[in-house]
Amino acid sequence: MATTKIEKAGVCFGIGRQAGPIVIEVRPHHDTISALRGVQVGFELLNGITLERVKKILEVLNENVIGVLVTTASDGKTEAAAG
Repeated sequence: MATTKIEKAGVCFGIGRQAGPIVIEVRPHHDTISALRGVQVGFELLNGITLERVKKILEVLNENVIGVLVTTASDGKTEAAAG
């Protein structure tokens, strides 16, 4: 039987620039979600978007999004073998 595990963490958003378009990065406040350890999440924006518009998007996200929830499923056999 599959079980689900829900983990959550507070986040904020920032601007990341990699080679190419601007990226909005998700920046967790703490490393509390095991499924996201070592993972960086970002949203690639359209080419040509202005920095002013990106800052407005960030403002809205940071004022309204307080956290991220991650739900993972595992079967009992895997957990029993690991435990």
